[in-house]
Amino acid sequence: MSTLSTRITQLQEQVQDILAGMSQRDRTLLMGLVIAGFIGIVGGSIYTMSSRLETIEAAIRDNEKKLGELRVEAARYAAAKEEAEAIEKELQTNGDAALSAFLDKSAEKVGIGDKLDAVKEKSASNDGVLEEKVYAVSLSEVGQQELAEFLYEIETGGFPLQIQSTKIRVRTRKGEKSLRVDMDISAYRLIEGGEG
Repeated sequence: MSTLSTRITQLQEQVQDILAGMSQRDRTLLMGLVIAGFIGIVGGSIYTMSSRLETIEAAIRDNEKKLGELRVEAARYAAAKEEAEAIEKELQTNGDAALSAFLDKSAEKVGIGDKLDAVKEKSASNDGVLEEKVYAVSLSEVGQQELAEFLYEIETGGFPLQIQSTKIRVRTRKGEKSLRVDMDISAYRLIEGGEG
């Protein structure tokens, strides 16, 4: 016999000796205590495992929620990246063109080439990636329809610009109304070698 089985046999004999020396009532109480202890251990184990499972399930739900948020952010990032690439392409397309030439061409296209008085650079700035130049643009003796067509033409012409401010004055000559328009227009250009 092995040492372990010998030890187990000795332990069994000791337990039997102890039980033989007990009264029936003591044996019943001992059995009740052993069963209660066993039930307590099993119940405690089940409760502990249940608590741990609930904690794990809560962590899984939290991680699934975070994963969903990350997927939404990844989709937003991809959309923003595509939009940024489209804007960069547009900026590169018109990067070398001058705003004054674009405005002259647009004015000619809508039939008010002689009414575009001036396109003068007011200021310039850059942030290492994008250069912004602000121009003062003046139109004189234009009608409302002509102004609307000119604005539509420059806004949809594909040139990277933004109208910053517009000041319109109405003039009346010989009973006819015309408009004097002063605008500040920002033109943008992508700087070569800038980090994007």
